[in-house]
Amino acid sequence: MALFYVHQQGERSFCDVYAMRFEISLMICLWLVCFDSGTMAARSPPALSLIEDKWADLSLADEECGGLTAPDAQVVDEGTSQWELVGRFLTNRAIKFEHMQLVMASVWRPVMGMHLDLLDKNLFLFHFPHPKDMQRVLDDGPWSYENNLLVCAQIKPGMRPDEVDLNNIPFWVQVHGLPAVYASQDFITKIGDHVGAFMSIDPNNFGGSWRSYYRIRIMLDVNLSLKRRMKLLRRDVTSQWITFRYERLNIFCFCCGILGHTEKFCKKVYEEGIESEAFPFGAWMKVGPRRQV
Repeated sequence: MALFYVHQQGERSFCDVYAMRFEISLMICLWLVCFDSGTMAARSPPALSLIEDKWADLSLADEECGGLTAPDAQVVDEGTSQWELVGRFLTNRAIKFEHMQLVMASVWRPVMGMHLDLLDKNLFLFHFPHPKDMQRVLDDGPWSYENNLLVCAQIKPGMRPDEVDLNNIPFWVQVHGLPAVYASQDFITKIGDHVGAFMSIDPNNFGGSWRSYYRIRIMLDVNLSLKRRMKLLRRDVTSQWITFRYERLNIFCFCCGILGHTEKFCKKVYEEGIESEAFPFGAWMKVGPRRQV
């Protein structure tokens, strides 16, 4: 019996809810009249079941239409929260927390000290008493522990550590094979956006008449394959390859080119049966000095 209310998918308006309340009230009244008259309908299980279903539907409707208005945002003390980093390592193996804490502190050597908290199995909170120590960690990366790259980011005021996106990592990339006649800052910036997300150019790129390669700082998505090379198309229809080498690059797969695992544990190798001779990536993409801890 649907006298006044038509059930619809999605959100309901207040009018819909009121109509539904009226319909249920009317159904109960009719049921009570039947009960007083002694008819069989009062003892009918389907009638009771229909009313119960309507009440359940009404409860869901109240839930959809209800809620609380958010209060004014609290003022967050930026004096401490902005000096915290949250990070994870690109590995499925367990991280030895105490040992990692000692090793990273010895490598970073923060002037004002630091301490770590273990938030989850592979989620860590790095506290710095001074912002310069934290910024140096961000600027001088990427970092690694036992050859496992650390993906870390600053916690913005008002955010929780588990809300921070930990899927991007900065790298210095060497661009090899780019003719000097095309090595303008604008074109090198475009190359950076081809490899990942351009961040900056090494100022020493243009300090001289000749360079064997050019360095660019880029942000890489750890879920995507590394770029090996890029085809440079000249105006005379000829072309040549420009290759990329990554500084401080540690574990990555020579088959799929993704950071954090080797071809030994690559699903693509298992599913497609690719032999090592056919791997498109290789150790030639790594370049030192790499900081291994």
